[in-house]
Amino acid sequence: MRIDANLRGPFLLWSQEENFKLQENNLRHFSEFDYDNIYKSYNEIIIYVRNNTNRLDDINWPKFKNLIKNSQYTYWPQNQLIAEPFDYTNNVTVITLSNNPLDEDAQIVSSFKKSSTINGIGKVLGILVYNKEPAHWISKREVTEKSTTTIQPQTDENDKSFIYLAGGKKAILYVTKALKLEISNESLKLIDDKEGVTFDDQKAKGYGRLNILFSVDNEKLKLRFNFTLARGTWSMKAVEVEYKNNKTVLSIVGDSHSIPSAPLGFSYRCSDQQAIFTNGLDTLTLTDYQVQPWLNGSNKFGNVYDCVGFVSSPILAGIFVSFFLCGILSIGILALMDVNTPNRFESSRSKQLTFTVQD
Repeated sequence: MRIDANLRGPFLLWSQEENFKLQENNLRHFSEFDYDNIYKSYNEIIIYVRNNTNRLDDINWPKFKNLIKNSQYTYWPQNQLIAEPFDYTNNVTVITLSNNPLDEDAQIVSSFKKSSTINGIGKVLGILVYNKEPAHWISKREVTEKSTTTIQPQTDENDKSFIYLAGGKKAILYVTKALKLEISNESLKLIDDKEGVTFDDQKAKGYGRLNILFSVDNEKLKLRFNFTLARGTWSMKAVEVEYKNNKTVLSIVGDSHSIPSAPLGFSYRCSDQQAIFTNGLDTLTLTDYQVQPWLNGSNKFGNVYDCVGFVSSPILAGIFVSFFLCGILSIGILALMDVNTPNRFESSRSKQLTFTVQD
């Protein structure tokens, strides 16, 4: 019987087995048979559901971080699992975590170790559901030349996610949908990148370029994402497009606070906003993306900077209500300050008698 659970991502999956199947396979090309083999290979699958958006950190999650450090894990940034384990096995336990980070930390580690003691080391798969939590330190996932991640079940190849990893693991761009380019009155979804991905590393000169070569109707289309490096911070501000013997430069839309940027060694992640490059006529759009130049041969994304800003609709509503209540309080205080008490009090004894004399 299927358990009714709202599994919304991103997701963190881990196991203590040495040969962690989810890291060895190309997730993008998984079939139902592959997922059936994965889920059924574990004696128990534990799904931990969080109900808050607090980030994981070393202070509040020390036990869980140590558990992950000594396990094999993978990070799926998509909003939905391509195949939920309920469809393939009955050995699924769903645990709803409390809203206290330290309690959640202890609850995950104790339940996972208890299950591992009963079922055996490497026979338990843990899945942590973040409920669309912004990315954080734990979102370092393995990336290889051939690996990619599928966002959700789709029949349209254009809606699959893509990882563009430069040779030598020098830079990487991850998107959940095909890049969309509108150029010369054509609307293109860039899918076929078999021509190759390279990174022109000019770190000493303060810039680098991630080059992706596509094939569109037997025509070559090249994108060069330009990164600048200044005072230890990289920024992605423009992309060069070469298509049908035409070259153009598209600048990113936004100010210094909204363009993709992060300290060197960190990645930038944005799932709430699109990155739009344009020159007024042509436009390139990136949806739900993560990017990092100068990986220096690492096979993991660095710590994440995200585009989640401080000001949001709920915060603005709260500020408005606060000002409204403060206004009412101020009017009340001013009204009380205007109340004056009498400085003379009359009594029957102090009243003067008046007589009217008629002639």
